Amino acid sequence: MKRYTAISLFAGVGGIDLGFEQTGKVTTVWANEFDKNASITFKANHKMQLHVDDIHTVDKTKLPKVDIVLSSFPCQAFSIAGYRKGFDDERGNLFFETLDVIKATKPEVVFLENVKNLLTHDDGNTFTVIYEALEQNGYYVETDVLNAKDYGNIPQTRERIYIVGFKDENVRNRFQFPKEIELTTKLSDVIDFDTKVEDKYYYIAKKQKFYDQLEEVIISQNTIVMVA
Repeated sequence: MKRYTAISLFAGVGGIDLGFEQTGKVTTVWANEFDKNASITFKANHKMQLHVDDIHTVDKTKLPKVDIVLSSFPCQAFSIAGYRKGFDDERGNLFFETLDVIKATKPEVVFLENVKNLLTHDDGNTFTVIYEALEQNGYYVETDVLNAKDYGNIPQTRERIYIVGFKDENVRNRFQFPKEIELTTKLSDVIDFDTKVEDKYYYIAKKQKFYDQLEEVIISQNTIVMVA
């Protein structure tokens, strides 16, 4: 069975790499992550070397030729929970660093992931720039917004847009996003609500300025709010 190779940009703790590797068909051969803490977790969970570099300084011409480029370029610039400045935020401009890697390595497949708000940011203009940039570089593109709770049997609403580009139009035509699976796992299956832990793991009224907002929306043990 052929194994495909991948470059992983903004690799974080390596979650996307793990998903691809679990198919048994993909090996990440080069990965980059600039955040110190994320890098520590990545190194603890992956055998491959991680390049802890500013992506701006990476010599794209020296990257290995691979089948797939994976990129979860920073989402804060487009996130509802972030500043929503898009390409005006330097984190949003990191998409163009991804594009430079794509141009240099010419992979058969491009896999991009970001917050769903990317789709509507700036009245859709941000998404259009990304979509057209991939098309102009010879990729046939498919996109969809998927929610983690519908695919991993994990009780967490986490919506993300996935942008997948293929060099071969016939491959694109055969591609399908995964089908939803039934959610059977409950929060109580993964969180022990009964055992008291250290205070540092709790939000406290006089310590967190957003505590009042949490108190308004968290009305039961079936509710979780992600604070970004």
